[in-house]
Amino acid sequence: MRLPGFLSLSIMVLAPAIPARAQTSSPPPRSATPDESWSEPGKPASEAPPAPARPQSAPREEVPSRVQPPPEAEGWESFPGASSPAPVPAPPPPPQAAPPPLAEPPSARRRVKAQRPPPPLQAPNRYGLYGGRSLGSGHAGVGMELGFPFVSARGVYGVLEHLDLGLGVDTVYGLMTELRASVRFTLLDSDNVSLAFVVDGGHAFFLRPPDTEDKGARYLSGRRDWNVAPGLVASFQGDSPRAWRPYLDVRALMAFDMDPIQKDPLSGVPPAWKLDASVLVRLGAEFPVGEKTSYAVSFGGDFRSRSSDAEFMPTLSVGVVSTLF
Repeated sequence: MRLPGFLSLSIMVLAPAIPARAQTSSPPPRSATPDESWSEPGKPASEAPPAPARPQSAPREEVPSRVQPPPEAEGWESFPGASSPAPVPAPPPPPQAAPPPLAEPPSARRRVKAQRPPPPLQAPNRYGLYGGRSLGSGHAGVGMELGFPFVSARGVYGVLEHLDLGLGVDTVYGLMTELRASVRFTLLDSDNVSLAFVVDGGHAFFLRPPDTEDKGARYLSGRRDWNVAPGLVASFQGDSPRAWRPYLDVRALMAFDMDPIQKDPLSGVPPAWKLDASVLVRLGAEFPVGEKTSYAVSFGGDFRSRSSDAEFMPTLSVGVVSTLF
């Protein structure tokens, strides 16, 4: 009667162990094809494609039992422990020639062309001997003219700011020589226009006496023993330091003949002296070529009243003038 009770107790003890053993999974059999489901991201291993079944007829490959020997080395240099020969350095590449410079376009050359430096400032030349502007106090100038009918030379000195005094000589190529004194007083002196009162005169020496002369030095020059020529000179000069100075010189020549002759025998006894008047007109210009030197050119004519002289005598002269200091 006790056996059935022991059997029942044994069954009750072993009953819970049977389901637990049934739930324990056996290890999966080794598959010849590795599981590559990890290579497909986002796809669980359970969804990996099943490995293809190996055909039963294909024989199983045998794994070699030993390692294949390396290929036979050629030469003693492949012996283990032998040192390999030093590598031969490659020759350096030839130097590359620099490419020729690109030709610069003409427009660029014109743009980069160096600019010429500005010319130096020129010292002004504003003082001459034949215009209306005086030299100024303490300044001196000289000049010379060659022409028809006179050859002239003179020197001028500024005693005051607007007053010049001068000495000169006029000659008709040796037939007549006259020593002359001159005065120039500036009445108006602006930046461009100048006006001066001028007077000059002197004593003339003739090579031949009047009774033996026919259309000689007296006829050509219109002068006699003593001569005085007052007048006005106006000149103009531009703003440039080397602008040329045109001038107009108008004078009245009064010639005093101290030994007049009477060519008509029936005219009676000649007077002790005789006065003749002429109008002298000169139009000229001074052309500065430096700070102190200028070329001078003038032309004009003398309108005379003496019957024994030419009614009109043209004049022309060229020369050079310079201020000394």
